[in-house]
Amino acid sequence: MSILEMIFIGSVTAAILSFIGLIFFIWNYGIQRKKLSQLPKRKVKNKKKNKKIARQRKEYQQKKKKNLIWVVWFTILTMMFSGGSAYISYYQAMNLTTEDSDSVVRGYYLLRDFEEQLILARDQGDEEEKLQQNIRYLATAMASYGTKKANNLNSQEGQLNLNRYYNATKQLGMNASTQTKNFYGNSDLVEEFLRDIIKAKEHERTVFDYYKVNENAFSEGK
Repeated sequence: MSILEMIFIGSVTAAILSFIGLIFFIWNYGIQRKKLSQLPKRKVKNKKKNKKIARQRKEYQQKKKKNLIWVVWFTILTMMFSGGSAYISYYQAMNLTTEDSDSVVRGYYLLRDFEEQLILARDQGDEEEKLQQNIRYLATAMASYGTKKANNLNSQEGQLNLNRYYNATKQLGMNASTQTKNFYGNSDLVEEFLRDIIKAKEHERTVFDYYKVNENAFSEGK
């Protein structure tokens, strides 16, 4: 669980507790008002009784005032924590979680490394066995994206974009894993897979645009 997720859970919990406190003091405020309304409004002939009524009125008024102050405070706290929770929820929905961010970064390099190895295999730019091993490793890594699913903290559109990207990467890896021995010197097969890479990159671009990912940072780190 990320720090942001922990903060979100804390904010939601605090908002719920603040709301419960608000309800409690509103209820208490109502009780004091009711008690005040039930006291006699006119003085009676019995002086002791009048003093008792005056003492009770003062006590109820003080309690009513204190409860009103707490109502104001808990209203502010409830609004503050609710607003904070709403902002964090929106932020999470519109930004990649740590797990998804790691997957996107890894996928970025996998696609480009795979593309590079395919071109080398097509042009016979390196030893065949070495290229087969590299392609097999990359294909397995890409196929593992079949186990990935966008975090449900993302917005629905964000989840859809990510899952399409993960699925395209997975499919590319699965297909490549059955052809690792056939790429070397086979320009037709390589071109077919290069077209599939372009499609996967289109899904990647959609994710980058949606989450405002800076691709230049990836290129610099490569």
